[in-house]
Amino acid sequence: LQKMAYGGVLFVLLPLMIITGLAMSPSMNSVLPFLNDLLGGRQTARTIHFTVMVLLVAFFVVHILMILAAGPINELRSIITGWYRTDPPAQDDTAERSA
Repeated sequence: LQKMAYGGVLFVLLPLMIITGLAMSPSMNSVLPFLNDLLGGRQTARTIHFTVMVLLVAFFVVHILMILAAGPINELRSIITGWYRTDPPAQDDTAERSA
């Protein structure tokens, strides 16, 4: 799921953001006249551009929330050192009582 999300952002959303941004530019009509026709006009390009922006912001917000849920200090430590700290396993008191 994570690879699909990153792949979607990298290979679908970001190129779509660039293409729709170019289609909205009036000066690109002389360079790439087919771009507006391909996207259905300048207004459709604006709508797609805005939708992609909302999806990118949502991706970013979810990413930040996941970091905060996992603990930002531990996440930063794992990024820098490569080690992720977990809690030690709980001791079982029943084994000590029966001995």
